[in-house]
Amino acid sequence: MKGILIIADGLGGRPTDMNGNTCLEAADTPYLDALATRGALGLLDPIGPGIRPGSDTAHLSLLGYDPYKVYTGRGVFECLGMGMDVQAGDICFRANFASVEPSQEGLRLLDRRAGRINEGQKELEQALQALAIPGIEIEFLASTQHRGALRIRGEGLSRFVSETDPHETGALLHESRPTQDEAGAEKTAEIINQITQQSYELLKDHPVNRKRIAEGELPANVMLLRGAANCPVLPSIESITGARGAVIAGGALYRGVAEACGMTYLPVAGATGGLDTNIRAKANAILEALKSYDYVFCHLKGTDNAGHDRNAQDKRAFIERMDRELFKILIEQVNWESTHLAFTGDHCTPIDFGDHTVDPVPVLFVGPSIPRDPSTTIGIRVAGQGGLGRFSGRVLPMLLGYCNWAPKFGS
Repeated sequence: MKGILIIADGLGGRPTDMNGNTCLEAADTPYLDALATRGALGLLDPIGPGIRPGSDTAHLSLLGYDPYKVYTGRGVFECLGMGMDVQAGDICFRANFASVEPSQEGLRLLDRRAGRINEGQKELEQALQALAIPGIEIEFLASTQHRGALRIRGEGLSRFVSETDPHETGALLHESRPTQDEAGAEKTAEIINQITQQSYELLKDHPVNRKRIAEGELPANVMLLRGAANCPVLPSIESITGARGAVIAGGALYRGVAEACGMTYLPVAGATGGLDTNIRAKANAILEALKSYDYVFCHLKGTDNAGHDRNAQDKRAFIERMDRELFKILIEQVNWESTHLAFTGDHCTPIDFGDHTVDPVPVLFVGPSIPRDPSTTIGIRVAGQGGLGRFSGRVLPMLLGYCNWAPKFGS
């Protein structure tokens, strides 16, 4: 048996999204509806009821891990997802290109995402290769849009440091400080503050930013750092179940989480991690991967981007694209006699709030081992009446269980 796990980031919503409907309920999704008639729906709390999930902790939970036991921070997954060699003792950070202006008090934030910069990131990355602190190895790589990752290596470093991102337009960038009285925390915080200031000096007059300013765009003139983490120790999914898995994802975080769990990353041309991602190419990559792997995890980010931007039309349109360009292909070309599919979100990103919330998300299971329920469409309300009931996390272990890959607990 083969398994397909599809996670649409931020899929969940609220009735306030679109005049009494969530974006998923308002979307025209004939192929998802067809799958709903073949399977069973339920409500999923990504981590647990009343817990507001981060994308990193939610994915760990959905893949079968207890984030309260294994989570060390987001930065390490960003670095792994960028292909960095992360070793014990390294400290990793999630990075943003951001826009700031100098003031007497310090650097004042104009935009946390530098206007969602879409070109010139590699040139800025090259400029940041000049970051230098004695005794410290520094590696920075740009990812998609404003995103990037930073890894530092040296003696006596600690992940217990605060972030520099104030999360509020008009606020001053924060100074990193120790968050615990641990050896190395003060040293690491000082390193982060030096890197932040150096990034501004290296980027403020960069040709990419001079061009952006001339064209009326915000400059990407500083690097915000958050999510300090060291490398967690995770047993691989293959070591637990025997099943070999692959991941298809445009965003570094999701690739990094999956690779930390032992999955093989499969690059896909046009997988941008944004609204413009090549969904059809991802569908074809799933079909190809099923020839070599026991299960495939495919991540799509556009639903979450639209939710954070509070753009209901974009979120609905992306869901409709998924329906036509992904689920239609899977319905037509997957061998459904020997394949199980799970489709869900990692959290709810409602339009009116623009960020993650505690709401459960709909989940759909389809396959020969799944008892069908009366569902004929997919949405938060019908999911609450589905045959799967309401449960927390562990979607991949459930999927692999239906595929007969689950290990027995006890005798």
